[in-house]
Amino acid sequence: MASLQQRLNGPQLRVLDLQLQPEESVLALEIQQPVHARLQLLFHFGDIDWPGRTLLIHYRLQGTPHDSGLIRRALGTLLLTALDAGLGSHLLQRLAAELAFLDIQPQHIVVHLDQLPPFTRWQEQSFPGKSLARHLQLKSITTPPDHLRLTLGWHKQG
Repeated sequence: MASLQQRLNGPQLRVLDLQLQPEESVLALEIQQPVHARLQLLFHFGDIDWPGRTLLIHYRLQGTPHDSGLIRRALGTLLLTALDAGLGSHLLQRLAAELAFLDIQPQHIVVHLDQLPPFTRWQEQSFPGKSLARHLQLKSITTPPDHLRLTLGWHKQG
């Protein structure tokens, strides 16, 4: 959680909490722009395309305004209604603009695993003269309560 906060926290965005659950996990965020609001990114992991080095995350966005003034609160409510109508991907794209490994679409996020710094280091590890990533592959990602479990398996090359 601390590394996620260090990576994402800034003047416009603050990570409040991350709850990993088997069915649907929640990333709680506080944004300052365009209005002061608390957002909940409800998500679960989808398919892994190992040859393409991508992971699909399905999500939906919910929020509540936190401004005290009546006009700003009304504007916040309108913004959050727009998020519920499917415009949340534009806000997420703006908030995650510096994270080049994410491709944010309506209702899903594509994570480009080969662009993640930890994956790059893992891919450079050698095992009998070849990249470790040529021998192993990511088989699944699950979220038992408050844990992230990655399952690796042997990569069968054809």
